[in-house]
Amino acid sequence: MKHVVEVFDRQTEDLLLTVDVPASRREALRTLMNWQQPDDEFDGYDLSPEQIKVLEDWTGKPLMGANHIVQLVCAE
Repeated sequence: MKHVVEVFDRQTEDLLLTVDVPASRREALRTLMNWQQPDDEFDGYDLSPEQIKVLEDWTGKPLMGANHIVQLVCAE
């Protein structure tokens, strides 16, 4: 299973960036997202500014922007 962060333009909804979440962060991601059920990690999620900041630290990529929608999805 692979999780990715997708960054969209808020106005056009065009996909601007896709960033893989490191597999080594799987347990930490479960905690960050507060997943309670095994199936929770298969859903897509809009991310809070706090979650985005953590994911920026983990990936080394800037994700947040005033005109961005940032989501976490399961790619596999």
